[in-house]
Amino acid sequence: MNRVVFGLRAQIVVALLVVLSIAATLAMVAIQPLTAASGRLTRKRLGLTLARSVAGEVALSHSTDDVRDLLLQSVGDVGLRGAALYDLQRRLLVRAGTLSLPSSLRPPRLMDDAREAGEVMGVVVFLPGRGVFVAETSLAPSAAERAVPMLILLYTASAGVLALAVVYLLLTRWIVRPVVSLTLAAERVAAGRRDVRAEAGGAAEVVRAADAFNRMTEQLSAHEAELSNRVKELERAHKELKRAQEQVVRGERLATVGRLSAGIAHEVGNPLAAIVGLADVMADGGLDEAEVKEFSGRIGREAQRIHRTVRELLDYARASPSPAGTTDPGEKHPGDLVDAIDQVSRLIAPQKAMRDVRFETHIDGAIPAVSVSTDRLVQVVLNLCLNAGDALRMAGLTPGSVAVRARHERERVVIEVEDDGPGIPDDVRQKVFEPFFTTKPAGEGTGLGLATSAAIVEQAGGVISAQPRRDGGRGARIVIELPAAGSRPPRESTLP
Repeated sequence: MNRVVFGLRAQIVVALLVVLSIAATLAMVAIQPLTAASGRLTRKRLGLTLARSVAGEVALSHSTDDVRDLLLQSVGDVGLRGAALYDLQRRLLVRAGTLSLPSSLRPPRLMDDAREAGEVMGVVVFLPGRGVFVAETSLAPSAAERAVPMLILLYTASAGVLALAVVYLLLTRWIVRPVVSLTLAAERVAAGRRDVRAEAGGAAEVVRAADAFNRMTEQLSAHEAELSNRVKELERAHKELKRAQEQVVRGERLATVGRLSAGIAHEVGNPLAAIVGLADVMADGGLDEAEVKEFSGRIGREAQRIHRTVRELLDYARASPSPAGTTDPGEKHPGDLVDAIDQVSRLIAPQKAMRDVRFETHIDGAIPAVSVSTDRLVQVVLNLCLNAGDALRMAGLTPGSVAVRARHERERVVIEVEDDGPGIPDDVRQKVFEPFFTTKPAGEGTGLGLATSAAIVEQAGGVISAQPRRDGGRGARIVIELPAAGSRPPRESTLP
């Protein structure tokens, strides 16, 4: 609902009209009773004066006819209402006009009296030797007196309207126009202009407001200039930081390539050196059939070692996140984690390294599909389980146990692979997912298994981490968080 807002001029006019109305009402309330009381007192005094004057003339009259003429002349619209002369025994001698008060119809003896009854006043005057003179005069206001309050109201209203016009003009000059000018200046500043200055004029308060507005505009201009300079400095710093970041990324890439090249050289160079040496010995001849067969077998095993390294390197390259946000075509279909764990259980059973290891699975509730194919899930979980079995075997902690747990938390699926082996030292916990990093003896591992698993998880928008066991016991725990199919990938792990 839109609120109706009146302008300053309209509000001033309304305020002045309200003040004028209140003043006129109070004036009428005060003036009308005062005027009525003053008029009644005046009419009473005039009536007494007129009655006593006529009584004096009656006392000087010598005949009844003279008295009658005098009374008839005294009664009228501007004179007495009625008059009469009684003898000393209160017998009526002469009468003119209308008499209605009891004191006028039967006057008291030997005493003067003046009584009021409503709008009529009766006057009794004792005339020694002549009798009693009685007169009645009207106390009702005349038409002219009744018009006095209206004339006063009209005068007050006229004076008020004139005062209202003068006050309105003065307020417009001293307040309204300066405020309107200040408002327009503020609107122009709000529109983006900073060269606007408000005119200092009008009332002292408005002048102070204009001065404050001008100071505020100047400070705003200075602050904006300072902010612009800071933004330019930040842009320059950002560009320098970006260049430094690109150099760091470039250096990290070179370092990664160096580590990867060193790992490849180590994993491929050693078998190649052995193959070259064995081939040279065989080329020199002088070997019996058993030695030739042994050397041939060793050459084949070293070649298989090179083949395994190259194959795992290709798997790692395929599992690495694709550039420009593209995805592997094989990852379009979500994976079934329960089916993957079931396949891992069947694949682990015939493994020699897992013969003395107890394998357990714990699935809490319904597990939704995840954004990794089932085959990739099998590859990741199987690799983690076999690594756990190798750690138990090399540490001589068999028989041992490896447990796979899965649960659904909000929009993600959490997988834990936990063992009771020697655990992962704190100083190498952050390195176990780097390519060619391994704690196994030479020739038993390439260091690409966990790196490949980490690449598969990260490509799906998940997180993989190596953590200590929840119960604080001996062993390692690998935690994987994968987004459920169709949900947004989590940005960071919330697990402890």
